[in-house]
Amino acid sequence: MLVRHFMAADPFTLAPGQACRAALAAFNAHKIRRAPVVDDNRLVGIVSERDLLHILPGTCAQASTRAGEDSMALEVRHVMRTEVVTVAPNDHLAKAASLMLMNRIGGLPVMHDGRLKGIITESDIFKALYAILSPPAGVTIVFEELPQTAEVDYAGLCIKHRLRVHSLLKYPKPGGGAMYYLCVDGKNEDAFIRELWARSNQVVFVERR
Repeated sequence: MLVRHFMAADPFTLAPGQACRAALAAFNAHKIRRAPVVDDNRLVGIVSERDLLHILPGTCAQASTRAGEDSMALEVRHVMRTEVVTVAPNDHLAKAASLMLMNRIGGLPVMHDGRLKGIITESDIFKALYAILSPPAGVTIVFEELPQTAEVDYAGLCIKHRLRVHSLLKYPKPGGGAMYYLCVDGKNEDAFIRELWARSNQVVFVERR
């Protein structure tokens, strides 16, 4: 689950001297919400749709004023963020998600050897998570492991029942125990579920595809 598997390669970029009005029009045309700013093949900043909307006039009446005309002609260099948080193509997807959460940003330029290789956004991470949680076939099982439940190798349990594992996610609960999200495929799904119950797990959701 590496950044390079989910990033948009060769992303649309802006130039520092580009007018903010033209930049916003380009965002609308490409249906994007942010873009890296590149000068002479160097990443010098990043600008978001919110940054542009913050300084551009909101109405035709405002645009016709002197201040409105000045803001529309303002160059991207004056509104871009120059302290850019980046990731590398071989960074884990979890690192990208963590950086976005910590810095409260919606996208990260992807850099390798000082060159811009792509951009990964919160939408890309959401799509990746959806793909993990939604296999095309099999059964999805959500179950709770109680604090008193003996330790179980759930992957080994799947192998015992000849089930192919699509995904296995664990969420430790603050008070002890954990919630599991398991997607498997095979002919012994019911026997597997019965063994989960027998091992004091609480099965809360089962969905077959």
